[in-house]
Amino acid sequence: MQLAKIVAILSLLPAGILHAGLEQSLQTLRSQDMRPHFETVRGRQILFVEGLPFFVLTAELPWHQSHYGRYRETMGDWDYLYPAASKVHLNTLKVPVKWSQVEPEKGVFDFSYVDHVKALADANGLKLILGWFGHYASGTSGTIYSNLDNYLFAPMDIVEDEKTYPRVVDAEGKSHHGCVSYDYDAVIERESAAFRAFMRHIREIDSKTRTVIMIQVENELAVCNGAGTRMLRDHSPRSNELFKAGGYTDDLKYTAERLASGWLRRVMEAGAQEYALPFYLDAGMPGRDPATYLKLCPRTAFVSNNLYSGSAREADLRVRIERYRVDRNIVAISETNSDRSAVAPRLAFLAIGDYAAPLFSPWAFNISWPIRGEPYVLKDGTLANGAFDLMRTYTGVARAAAPIALCAGTDQLKVLLDGETRETEVAGAKVSVVYDPGGQLMVLHPEPDEFLVIGWKASVTLETPMAKWPALKKLRVEAGRWEGPRWIPAPDPIYYAVQDERAVRIRLFEEPLVIRIFAK
Repeated sequence: MQLAKIVAILSLLPAGILHAGLEQSLQTLRSQDMRPHFETVRGRQILFVEGLPFFVLTAELPWHQSHYGRYRETMGDWDYLYPAASKVHLNTLKVPVKWSQVEPEKGVFDFSYVDHVKALADANGLKLILGWFGHYASGTSGTIYSNLDNYLFAPMDIVEDEKTYPRVVDAEGKSHHGCVSYDYDAVIERESAAFRAFMRHIREIDSKTRTVIMIQVENELAVCNGAGTRMLRDHSPRSNELFKAGGYTDDLKYTAERLASGWLRRVMEAGAQEYALPFYLDAGMPGRDPATYLKLCPRTAFVSNNLYSGSAREADLRVRIERYRVDRNIVAISETNSDRSAVAPRLAFLAIGDYAAPLFSPWAFNISWPIRGEPYVLKDGTLANGAFDLMRTYTGVARAAAPIALCAGTDQLKVLLDGETRETEVAGAKVSVVYDPGGQLMVLHPEPDEFLVIGWKASVTLETPMAKWPALKKLRVEAGRWEGPRWIPAPDPIYYAVQDERAVRIRLFEEPLVIRIFAK
């Protein structure tokens, strides 16, 4: 059988020249609206930033470096993580902002930390997701505070004044000082006013530069964390009245509907009146009921998934993803493993490639979880542990964001992971893979005479008529990247393409590459 061997084929065309076919399809993925927003394209919700499809490739900074009474003195503690984020090829950082930071006194606002992180992001070429932390439910106790140092979320005057801002009561009649009741208007009015001021400030400093692209509203949800089944709902006098008047019999249903419509909706609407960036909620809500929050809180773009896993198997990860494919929800991963395991890089390809997830974020950038002691970034700013696999993953996605957005979640794109599928079809074309340990791929077949292979550590064989003589004369194999709808060939790619009468074989090594196979 005659073989034609191509080693490191380089494009002879000027950089960025348009070919017919895929580029024409990608022209549909442009928006005239430069603000961060979602649009429906081919039946799917796609995030647009600066008029182009955008996958948020990020990691979250911890909140506990900022200390009550010393917010200005400690605001720079994580500054070294911004240049590290650029090195790992993050395009965004996810930064929590506590309500207590921005409203140190009732009605008095201080946005110096917001200004600080925006300046750092701009200096390092990053976008921002800001997390509005007026409520926090991952600690062992409390939702507005767990201590009065670095776990203080609501302003101190609210913590001190339980008469104006009543606390939740559990099923045994015990009041919990660290948990405010959202069935009383006073705290909702205060938080709505603060969030409105927060969004007004972002608009004033950022509506032209558009560094801040989304807001996470609150951090997980609970009536009172640490109270267990005694606190499926608030049993304060006002809550008991509302529960009875509404004819409820299910504590969790009551909680979900009251938190969504009585509290979160009002806070989001107040903020949107000033600046309507995309808002989202993260996982952990009572009852795990994203549909209720999406229905009763229409400003919610999506309810994201906090997906920590002890298994990197594809089937196990898909089961966890599918739980959030409800109603109008968009699959998004706002927290996941940040250790040395294979979970984050494999989950990122699955979530983005198969589910068009607009957001992927391990927690945290400088603290590893759930396995401790394996952070991406050391205290001196050195990259370590899983940072290099995350870098590979984010590099591959970023270099092909537009075609991935076009094909994600359709039969034109397949995600292939080491130890999983070896043979499949992509839009009717047969594909087979031999993996090196840790290898992973996305294979796209967006046009009859076009393939894209994104990944590393694998050999992929594509059966295509383009490999047959005389069509072989028109076949091109290039490494490169996409900038929006334009293909930019890269110099000296490290790959080999072997063609015979029935297939093209691409060999990928350690470096993450985007390989384009097409007919000229």
